Amino acid sequence: LRHVVQTALERNRKKYDLQLRQLKDTENREKYKVYGELIHTYGYQLEEGCKGFDALNYYTNETIHIPLDATISPLDNAKKYFDRYAKLKRTYEALTDLIEDTQLEIDHLDSIATALDIAETEADLQQIKEEMMESGYIKHKYSKKKTQGKSRPYHYRSTDGFDIYVGKNNFQNDELTFKFANGNDWWFHAKGIPGSHVVVKTEGKELPDRTFEEAGRLAAYYSKGREQEKVEIDYVQKKQVKKPAGAKPGFVVYYTNYSLMIDSDISGIEKISD
Repeated sequence: LRHVVQTALERNRKKYDLQLRQLKDTENREKYKVYGELIHTYGYQLEEGCKGFDALNYYTNETIHIPLDATISPLDNAKKYFDRYAKLKRTYEALTDLIEDTQLEIDHLDSIATALDIAETEADLQQIKEEMMESGYIKHKYSKKKTQGKSRPYHYRSTDGFDIYVGKNNFQNDELTFKFANGNDWWFHAKGIPGSHVVVKTEGKELPDRTFEEAGRLAAYYSKGREQEKVEIDYVQKKQVKKPAGAKPGFVVYYTNYSLMIDSDISGIEKISD
């Protein structure tokens, strides 16, 4: 499973780099539009067979040189520049969408790689395999072999007695956040990196600072940043967390949140069960 994910990640990262280079090639598109406009403005003054002219760019108040194809008329030169601008603009718009799609694919694969790091049992791996089959990374295979038990989120209890649940993979993250958690429960996630959704059940009570810190440590530990000295954690009430239509498993958005910087030492937090 790890080999499949790494191969797909390498392929998508190469694709992303290529798309960024292609996008860079479209950076000069506005220049060609200005060339066309200035030829329309000053073209009537040009002699036949002119290879270029200097003109005041009224957008910047600077003088620029505009090359011309001497074998065609100024009007045709303007059309040529407008056509080049239109083509580069279409390319820019298409690439912008493709780059966003590729980045989402990389983020998804990164989250699967992190889930593989967290996995401890055959049942954990089976659930990740199901997601990979659903996403088309591996082919569906029928097996008579039954996996022992069902993979469930980790269950911890804070020092102050609050239940904390940690998703082991994207399927569990979705279920934990959108089916198990209530609106006023607190939700934690490592900022900007793959990691588990962590939910603290409040049962209508205010959370003590120590429980916020312990949930933050769990979010740090069960993330790609667990080896870092400190990890930035976003936390927010679950009702602020949304899943966009058609989003990949585990992907969510939230537009307001609190943050804390914390280490990933979870040694003092009571683990109830998997």
